[in-house]
Amino acid sequence: MHPRSRPLIAAVVIAAIAVLATLTSLWYWANRPGGGGTPNNPAVQLSPVQTGLAWPIALAFASDGRIFFAERNTGNIRIIEGGALLPTSFYTLTNTATTGERGLLGLALDPGFPSAPYVYAYQTYNDVANGTIYNRIVRISANGNVGTFDRVILSMPPLSAATNHNGGVIAFGPDGKLWALVGENANPSHSQDPTSLLGKVLRMNSDGSAASDNPFYGNPSWENRVYTYGHRNMFGIAWHPVTGRAYITENGPTCNDEVNRLAAGSNYGWGPTATCGTPPPPPTNTNRDGPNPVLPLDWWTPPIAPTNAAFYTGSLLPGSRNHLMFGAYNDARLRELTLSADGTSVVNETVLLTAVSGILDVEMGLDGFLWVTTSSAIYRLVAQPVVMQTLRPVSTIEFRVWDARTLDD
Repeated sequence: MHPRSRPLIAAVVIAAIAVLATLTSLWYWANRPGGGGTPNNPAVQLSPVQTGLAWPIALAFASDGRIFFAERNTGNIRIIEGGALLPTSFYTLTNTATTGERGLLGLALDPGFPSAPYVYAYQTYNDVANGTIYNRIVRISANGNVGTFDRVILSMPPLSAATNHNGGVIAFGPDGKLWALVGENANPSHSQDPTSLLGKVLRMNSDGSAASDNPFYGNPSWENRVYTYGHRNMFGIAWHPVTGRAYITENGPTCNDEVNRLAAGSNYGWGPTATCGTPPPPPTNTNRDGPNPVLPLDWWTPPIAPTNAAFYTGSLLPGSRNHLMFGAYNDARLRELTLSADGTSVVNETVLLTAVSGILDVEMGLDGFLWVTTSSAIYRLVAQPVVMQTLRPVSTIEFRVWDARTLDD
């Protein structure tokens, strides 16, 4: 070997080792435990399905592929069919009051839909004739893509001048019952009042009557639709796909937004004596009104305004199977909670992504994708496209093909 070739060969070997080390490092950081989110999951993004909407606050998926959604600010229930937004609304709930947090707030399809052709909606109703405004749950009968008003299944008490804390999420649980999350109308005393519908999680039959296995059914001292009480204002409910247990998101005051695991007949601690304190204490010292208050599984201070939730059952994110996903309005983040095996504690919290604006609804679609809404758009959670990038050499050594004559020069 020519003596001058040895340094050059050594330099080439060093450069090759440097490149190999760089590639190994990149592989490690892409595949390290916990790196880039939940292990075994791809990076994700929100893909727009429909934009230019007026607060699509609630989604409902029909078994025939249609997607129903409620627009809070218009009172319209609309349909996406075959990937296209139908130009005519399915139904418009007139006299919808929309000041503050009022509006068309919730939407649910009968479990047997479309054979049982009923669509349910939670509406803040402006009863002009009687000079009152109140929340109510109504049933609409579907004939194809056209709805007709069927009946009011539940009317709630007249609202005060406070335009917040209406709740409004409704959904059918795996038990076939209709559940409704009702805020306390900014009056904490309602939450601990056993005769009031406000500040409660309600559970009822599809005609609005109390479910006979409710915890207070037949008790004349209680509103029989009550499932749990001591709530402030809730925007999300989801049922664990294995245990069937219900979980809710709940908005606190200046502290302690919560995720709670529901237990029939339990008190979740909000009431006229509940306080954050100064500085905000941990949950062991707040939301402690009423008897035996249940503490939250997780909490956030300062508030993030958690919204609707869903347990993930799709295939895109294998590492997130049966994890609780929920949105937040204040920071626009989509969060993932990993629960313990018994579902009684949170093992890990991950932020999947941040939307362009506050998140309203989070639902598992029948297509196996997670769906998310903001104040103007509907999205699906999809994998980020893989972008092939050319790695630049980390060494300043230039690679050439040398012949023997060049080596001798």
